[in-house]
Amino acid sequence: QLNFIKILIREPTKSKSYYLQYEGQSLSNKPHGFGVISKIYKNGFSEKYYNGTFVFGKKQGFGGLWTNNYYYEGDFFADKKHGFGRIWYKNGSFYQGNWKDGSYHGDGMIIKDNGNRYQGKFIQGRKHGDGIFYHLKTGQMQKGYWINDTCASSTIEDIYWRQSALQPSPYPIPKLVI
Repeated sequence: QLNFIKILIREPTKSKSYYLQYEGQSLSNKPHGFGVISKIYKNGFSEKYYNGTFVFGKKQGFGGLWTNNYYYEGDFFADKKHGFGRIWYKNGSFYQGNWKDGSYHGDGMIIKDNGNRYQGKFIQGRKHGDGIFYHLKTGQMQKGYWINDTCASSTIEDIYWRQSALQPSPYPIPKLVI
């Protein structure tokens, strides 16, 4: 039978000025079902750290995770990002796609803080397999095959809106002959 509990998860330490507190459903005195983990600071200020589902004390199912560097919403399995999810980084980068054991894995799309975008396959957090990289600055699209985050072979072509790029690739204007 599920109960509702409010428990201290981690005491503050010298390096951490906060503790974690769980409020939500429980089974055998462990988070189980829906719950919220909050950071409670020594000065009394609190902020949300995680809200979502738990199975026997571990994040599992759909949830949202807030850290100093990113916000993630998506699937978890055994406390790790696993399944489909989206992550917004503090620097402006964004990823949407599949995860495995806490890393990008399978089909996904990442938009970097400079606007460049990669759509394709990932393995263990690295571009690996077929993909398309959009170079926003030059207005070009690179279709190719990546191995361990490095493009092994590709073709590059102009994107139809290339002229609006910050630094479009230069081409000589052909002479008009009548």
